Order: sequence, then C-alpha cells, then structure tokens
Amino acid sequence: MLNRRHIRIKVLQLLYAFFHSESDDLMKLERELDKSFKKTHDLYIHMLVLLVNLKSLAEQKIEMGKNKLLPSQEDLDPNTKFVDNQVLNLLSQNLALLEKVESDPIYWDDNPEIQSKLLRQIQDSDLYEDYMKNAKSSFIDDRKFISALFAEFIAPNEDLHSFLQEKSIYWSDDFASVNLAVLKTIKSFKLESDKYARMLPLFKSDDDKQYASNLLKRTLVNSTEYKKYIVETASNWGEDRISDMDQLIMQMAICELLNFETIPVKVTLNEYIEVSKDYSSQKSKVFINGVIDKLVIRFKKENKLKKIGRGLVE
Repeated sequence: MLNRRHIRIKVLQLLYAFFHSESDDLMKLERELDKSFKKTHDLYIHMLVLLVNLKSLAEQKIEMGKNKLLPSQEDLDPNTKFVDNQVLNLLSQNLALLEKVESDPIYWDDNPEIQSKLLRQIQDSDLYEDYMKNAKSSFIDDRKFISALFAEFIAPNEDLHSFLQEKSIYWSDDFASVNLAVLKTIKSFKLESDKYARMLPLFKSDDDKQYASNLLKRTLVNSTEYKKYIVETASNWGEDRISDMDQLIMQMAICELLNFETIPVKVTLNEYIEVSKDYSSQKSKVFINGVIDKLVIRFKKENKLKKIGRGLVE
C-alpha cells in the first residue's frame, strides 16, 4: 500500500520532529515510525468501514420507511439496489475487515451525523439516481458504481478529512495514498471473491519495511557527516542560512545515495526534488538539486557510489 515516496515523507516528518525535540532516544524514534505506519493502515480500514456503514445506514432508512405510520408505496416496496450492491456485500462480510473492526477503535461511531450527511449527499446525486434507476445489474456495474462513489464523495471530502485528523495527527498526509489503496481494493474484487478476499498489506514487500528503518537510522546516525558534505558543497551558504527542512531533505538524499545499492541515482534525485516541492520553499527545489548534483559528481570521483546493476549510477 505504501510506496517509497510515502515512506520517505514519513521518515522526513519524524526526523524533523526528532531534531526539534530534546530526545536522543533512537529506539523510541523507531517505535514512532512503526506507529506512524500502523496508523496509515488504520486509516485505510476506516475508509473501507465507512462504505460498509453507508450500506447499513441505507438499510436502516429502508426499515424506518416500512415502519412509518402511513408508509407510501415506495416505502413498502423500496429500491434495494444500493444495499444489495455486490461489492458492498463483499466488504461487509470480509473476515479481515471484520477482525480489524473488532480489535481496533473505529471512530465513525463518534459522529453518526457525518455519515448520515454523506449518505444524503450520495442519494441526492445524479450518480446515485442513474445507478438506482438502471434495471441492469451486474458485478462489474456494481464495482464501477462504488469506485465512482468513493472517488466523488469520499476521497475529496473535507468534512471527513477534518474529522479524522482530529482523531490522529498521523493522518494529515495520508489521505492521497490511502484513497488510492481503497480504490485499488475495490477494483480488485471479482465475482468469485468471497469473505476471505485480502485487504492490501501495509508494505508491498519486506524490503520496503527494511528500507524505511534503514533510512531513518542511517540518516540520524550520520547526520553530522552529511551536514559537512552539504556545507562544503554549498560554499556560498553557511549552515545557518540553509533551512532545517532543506538540510534534512538533502541529508536523506545523501544517505540514500551512499547506502542503498539498488536505488538508482536518478530515482533518488527525482524523488527528493518532488518531496521538496511539498515540504520546503519554492526556491528550495533549485538549491537542493544543485547541491545534490554536485555531491553526486564528488561521490563518483571518490568512488563512494556503490550501486548494484548497470545504469544505476547514471
């Protein structure tokens, strides 16, 4: 679920907080990284549970209509296409999801109104109306509808984001990657899927988990050495003129260049330039790119770039 860029951002945020605190406890920092990753997966679970809850709310609404003192014909014979949606049924019966709901706190119950408001918005939409009046019903149609519903009403929903960010400070930068993971999960369901269908794992591989831990530890342990490289290279800039965030982004880039043999140099350069666009000033991109470019040339001359495989140094 987490890609390498998201991992870099998590490590950057934790190191930045660490260097601005009075702590020197590396083990605590590693535990904090693990906690941050776990919270990302928790957010993924919350978004999937929200879809299940919308189905439950719609079912409750149907039952309330039937139990009215003077129910209409529509109340007595409701359109159940939404609550019978095959993808929602798969989610509501999924054992892995149910296990997480039973073992971990789920925050939606703290604010039922936010879910009711969301269901009203969905049911008032053209997307919902078109789906419900279409007599055709297939698994592929159901899957397309839930994907579109999520993309239009849940993924960009600022009310949901604000509510969840109040529950966990870890989630402020997680929504983009988690939303993509939810859509990927929805699209992975097939007609033959059952209650054992897998949720996405937090890491794509054990290598990614090890990469995160090594990037954190090696950047921290070698911070003084990496600062020296930066100051020597940015000859017109004293260390005090370089922002803390720019310093840290460059230290992580240096760490990756020198310690990760399978990551191409170009990938490292491009990735940290992209990170700087979101986490530093507008001018930082050019500055960071210039410093790291010069350091790559230096490291090549000093034979410090140890890369496995052809083309990884270029």
